[in-house]
Amino acid sequence: MNYKLIFSALIIVIGLSSCKDFLDREPLDQITTDNFYKTYEDAESAVIAAYSPLQQDAEWIGKGWMITEIPSDNSQPGGTDPDFTPIDNFTVNADAPPVYAAWLYRYRMITFANVVLDEVPKMDLSDAQKNPLLAEAKFLRAFAYFDLVRIFGDVPLITAPPAYDQDLNYPRSPVSEVYDLIKEDFTFAGEYLPTSWAGLGAGRATKGAALTYLSKVHLTLREYVEARNTAKSVIDMGVYRLVDDFGDNFLLGSSDNNVESIFQAQFSGCGPFGTGNAQQAFYAPWGEGITKDRDGWGSHVPTSGVLSNPGTTINDAFEEGDLRKHHTLMSPGNFYPEINPGDGGYTYPSDGASATNINIKKYVVGSGSNICFMSTPQNSHLARYSDVLLTYAEAIMEIEGGVSSNVDALAAFNEVRERAGLEPLTTIDKEVMLNERRVEFAFEGHRWFDLLRTGRAFEVMTLHGKNIAAHHLLFPLPSSELKINTSLTQNPGY
Repeated sequence: MNYKLIFSALIIVIGLSSCKDFLDREPLDQITTDNFYKTYEDAESAVIAAYSPLQQDAEWIGKGWMITEIPSDNSQPGGTDPDFTPIDNFTVNADAPPVYAAWLYRYRMITFANVVLDEVPKMDLSDAQKNPLLAEAKFLRAFAYFDLVRIFGDVPLITAPPAYDQDLNYPRSPVSEVYDLIKEDFTFAGEYLPTSWAGLGAGRATKGAALTYLSKVHLTLREYVEARNTAKSVIDMGVYRLVDDFGDNFLLGSSDNNVESIFQAQFSGCGPFGTGNAQQAFYAPWGEGITKDRDGWGSHVPTSGVLSNPGTTINDAFEEGDLRKHHTLMSPGNFYPEINPGDGGYTYPSDGASATNINIKKYVVGSGSNICFMSTPQNSHLARYSDVLLTYAEAIMEIEGGVSSNVDALAAFNEVRERAGLEPLTTIDKEVMLNERRVEFAFEGHRWFDLLRTGRAFEVMTLHGKNIAAHHLLFPLPSSELKINTSLTQNPGY
């Protein structure tokens, strides 16, 4: 089963519903839960279809940076787009399309997962067949809820597909209850998911992915002993390692499902819309012709002292000699032989190509036979092994009071640092850790969540020059959801 062509499985789920009594006669031309969930292959197809919201309409991956990076000190809009600018300026409202998209696609994944979790237990399959399928669905449900609870706070906790006669006005559940389900789901997934998938199954959730996200949940909740132990269990699996060259994580031909990859959104270029990665379309600098198509808009650009408070920007965050900077930021004069090598490579202009005079390099791969409008075949990283190493080191550091010279913590931390060509440190603290994560994962959807998790968002963004208030730490619930669900209440301040 080709996970790269996941959209071909989506139709299987679209017709699925638990409203079995809605019609007395079963339609002969539609897939329903009554005529579909018959074989293991049916159930597996439904599980694979539950991944599809990661790709649909380019919203989750291609434009997810609007929620996870733009509010932070890493990024800003490349222009004055009405969707992007209010998020950057903390003037976003409940009608904003990116807010609705963040809600919609994550709840869509939850719905697909809930159908699997409702139907598979009824099937005539062995526990050995059922449990990995249930674990995969639970992983995806927890993965979606982990984002939702960090973006919106209290959210409706929906754990079963809706029935025909059910009241669908779900109230918001407390954050603590949502996290209880997330931990329960990731724990189950960590027990029953396989260590790896062979062949075309590459990219599906694994035991390592479930435990990685469980460790991140524990870290977020400041459950540091649990975070340390869970991250260590991933390290001890011996499945993952850092690739030798940081840049290989973002190079066509070496980035997809490599040994550092723990979980990626899977893409294939030039297929139906959504099956290709749209990040290049938004990241590539405007007017440079890198993609040789109609995209390359520079919609999302790094912060620099040209427009932001000096000393607070992502351009300032890299130490001298950090090899990651070249692969993260396009700076004046940078040469990239891997971008359009048939043209002799690409040199970034000496006077820049954006308002900040720099652009994002990650996920910018140029043109090619399998690259089309808003579409490259490159997968997008959701979790890399370096995240496990830094989670492990941070958990130990926090256990020891926020400053640590623990040999195990330093070994994990310095493994990431030395790969970047930097000297190892003998002591780590909260500030050092937060900056290391910043430069390691820039534009990969971590920075805003890291600022929230560490309680630094208000302080950091104020220093960065933004007019942030306490209520901006959560996004507003979409106004359209408030209209159709009268049990929902809006976050304060919106």
